[in-house]
Amino acid sequence: MAVKYGRKQHRQNNILYTVLTAILLCVVFITMVSYFYHAAEDEAYETLHIQTKQIKDDMELQLTSDRENLATMANFAAKLYSDGESFDLMFDSFEPIGLIENIGILMPDNTFITKAGILDLNGKISFEEEKLKGEYISGRVKDLTRDNYEIIRSAVPIKANGDTVGILYGVIKLDVLENKYNNMARELDAQLFVHDTETGNLVIDTIQEEFGNISIFKDREYTDGYSYEQMQESDKGYTSFKSILTGEQLYVHYSTLEEIDWKITLARYESQVFAKTHIISRLLLASFIVMLLIMALYILVLMGSEKQRSFATACASKIRKLLLEINQQQNNISEALKEIVTFAKSRSAVFFDTDGENYNFAMPAHIDEMLLGDDRKYFISEILRYAAQLHKVNNATVNLMCITPNNHLVKTNPDFYDFLKKHKITEVSFATVIDKNNHIGILGVVNPKNGRTTRLLLEDIAVCFSIAIYNKKHLNKTEIAATTDSLTGVSNRVTYKKDLLIFDEEKPQEFSCIYIDVNELHLRNNKYGHAAGDEMLLYIANTLKEVFYGHKIYRMGGDEFLVFAKNSSQDDIKKGIDMLGKQLEPKDYHVAVGMSYRTQNMNTEEMVREAEVRMYEAKAQYYQDKEKKNALSANDNGYIHTKTGILEIDTMISVLNEKYNGIYRVDLDTDRAHRILMPAYLGYNENEEHFSGLLTKYIDDSVAPEFHRAMMSFLNYEALKRQLLEGKIPRITYKKTNGDTVVLSVYKLGNEDIAVSNTLWVFARD
Repeated sequence: MAVKYGRKQHRQNNILYTVLTAILLCVVFITMVSYFYHAAEDEAYETLHIQTKQIKDDMELQLTSDRENLATMANFAAKLYSDGESFDLMFDSFEPIGLIENIGILMPDNTFITKAGILDLNGKISFEEEKLKGEYISGRVKDLTRDNYEIIRSAVPIKANGDTVGILYGVIKLDVLENKYNNMARELDAQLFVHDTETGNLVIDTIQEEFGNISIFKDREYTDGYSYEQMQESDKGYTSFKSILTGEQLYVHYSTLEEIDWKITLARYESQVFAKTHIISRLLLASFIVMLLIMALYILVLMGSEKQRSFATACASKIRKLLLEINQQQNNISEALKEIVTFAKSRSAVFFDTDGENYNFAMPAHIDEMLLGDDRKYFISEILRYAAQLHKVNNATVNLMCITPNNHLVKTNPDFYDFLKKHKITEVSFATVIDKNNHIGILGVVNPKNGRTTRLLLEDIAVCFSIAIYNKKHLNKTEIAATTDSLTGVSNRVTYKKDLLIFDEEKPQEFSCIYIDVNELHLRNNKYGHAAGDEMLLYIANTLKEVFYGHKIYRMGGDEFLVFAKNSSQDDIKKGIDMLGKQLEPKDYHVAVGMSYRTQNMNTEEMVREAEVRMYEAKAQYYQDKEKKNALSANDNGYIHTKTGILEIDTMISVLNEKYNGIYRVDLDTDRAHRILMPAYLGYNENEEHFSGLLTKYIDDSVAPEFHRAMMSFLNYEALKRQLLEGKIPRITYKKTNGDTVVLSVYKLGNEDIAVSNTLWVFARD
């Protein structure tokens, strides 16, 4: 009787604890929801403050940068004025920069000079009034050159000998400004308004299509403690009012720009502020209900699970013993999987991992139901994908998962749902194991009768299984290393020689050989180092694995690869070659490809020779096509140096001189150099030295020794000319003895297509 009473009392205590826990969870739930809503409101104001500052800082930086660029152009205009030259040179070389789309100059006689011509603006604008304003950025004003069109005007005086001789205007289009900051506001999930504080006119409005005035917010229903007047009189702060568009509460932060008479207003709707909180509340409620159900089922499950756990422990012990002897008994993997199948009363048991290991066991009655070929590949890829997602959520070494063809799977992965239904798979239970190198191993069963206890067993032995497979796998490490290319992971020439004999014996009917040679690998090695070349080879090898998945891929030499493809038509292979080129284009990698297709009297080595010949034809064509390109452009630090005269280049560089150490115009035929608008960089008497001698002294005195040979190669003027004629830009990144990193680039000047003489040598800060 004492034993019976003890068990009864234990069950009663469990019920009481469950009820008390449910009440406590209810209190916690209500408290947490209330806290989340208050926290969300505080967070909304703080986020609006941060995001307003983000937009403000960006806008101030952009407008200030544009004004500085205008100031530089104004200085250049003043020089042209002082020299008695026209402003045409400045207008011809102008390109839109920042937000500025166009420029014009207001002269003292109220004429307005633009690239298109000269306009008389008497009666429309006063030079004397504009002169008194100095530098400024306007609000929304009428365009001086077009009727019924509004712009934003950025003005900078042009001064010569202390007098204002003109006013340079930069034109900012409203749609350009609005598009940029509308996108930023959209990314921030907020409404943005920017207005001129003098007139109240809006220059950005993310809600209304027509530009209005900030006074549209005057008649709103403001929250207690806030008002429209307060928002207008304060430089920055918070406010809140009800939207007339949606009826929702708007949470607002506003701030005035520094040195610019604009004010930013950023707003977010109540539904946006509390969106996450609503979700969290629903999740908490769902979690609360689930926990109550779990507690209700806890006692029923507890007693039954103890017996099942004991059975699983005994089975796990037997499996561990088999795995400990795996190196002595190769069949022990199958025996261990057989034990799992027997315990789970399942259709089959499997183990596979991301390194390509693949084991499967089924009882004789289910042999016909085993997944084979492409079906098995698809099944493995889907399970590994689910396992990877699971480990992103849960960083534990071992995780459990069960997949069934249910409604959720129909919605989230209909193809896999159809696959499971087609193969009569009602459940897949598996344990995932991840090691320190992020390799994932999967131990699972298909259609277990007692899935819950089976998952307990899988969890118990998954790590042991992975370790055993790992040890077995590394027994063959030497053989794998001997047959695999260490850099790219594809097969090497040793494997290629063996496979030649195999393919000659098999003589597959639909059989192709694809020979691939990497273009400009040596050039990349010379320019960027062998690490860049290795990166290029690895990327191309991985692309080959993806495009020609399931086929044999070999690295034949330094920059050559070969693919043998069985059971694929010529059209499919050609599509694969086209896909290879397209996937390499974003990286600016290029390959020459030759292909041969099996005929009755051709052996495998003949196919390789034919494909190699066609590859060399493609390679020759690549370089012929490249030589036909006449246009020369060089992108240095984001700026384009076009084939304009040296005066235009000097002007451009003078604006950007902070980015360069030295710039020289070098005649390769005379070996004489001319320094362009920059301080002496190479040192010594630059006007008297031959440039080669000057550069040699610089290399000896200032360049780190490990870069001497590479730098001296630039003094081979004939090789340099050939590269420039091919449309290449010789470039090297080197270190100086003081630790500075410098990029030397050489550009061709002029339109010579037969010989090169005039060049531009740019020493830029890295």
